[in-house]
This record gives sequence, C-alpha cells and structure tokens, in this order.
Amino acid sequence: MSTAKRKVSISLDEELVCALEAGSESLSSQVNEAVRVEFTRRRRRVLLEEMLEEFERSAGPVDEALVDKYTALLA
Repeated sequence: MSTAKRKVSISLDEELVCALEAGSESLSSQVNEAVRVEFTRRRRRVLLEEMLEEFERSAGPVDEALVDKYTALLA
C-alpha cells in the first residue's frame, strides 16, 4: 500500500543536494526518509520529556547529572 504524496517546494544547501543526488535513491525518497527520521527523533524526545516530568511528579527530582548523561546519548 502506497502512502499518499504531496508535492512541495523546499530549499536545501547546495552541498546537501549534491550529496543526495550522488546517492542511488531518488532525491525525494532520501529527503522523505530524512524528514521521517528527524520527526520520529523529535517525537521520541518530547515523549521522553513528558515521561521524565511524570516521574518527577511521582518520585521527586531526578539527579541532573543523569539527565545530562542521557540527554547526551539521545542527541
């Protein structure tokens, strides 16, 4: 089953376009996948932040050193 596509116009840095065009996949499919991956990463980060806030409400403050450690891992 194919996902519906919508044509849009975007501007990208020249070196990114050259690198993408050198790939074996179409420019559109590469950009679509990159945007999907980034969107998923951002969504996960928001969900993790919400989970941390809920944990802090129920168990008290979390050690900031641990927050920094795991934030760095997710970056």
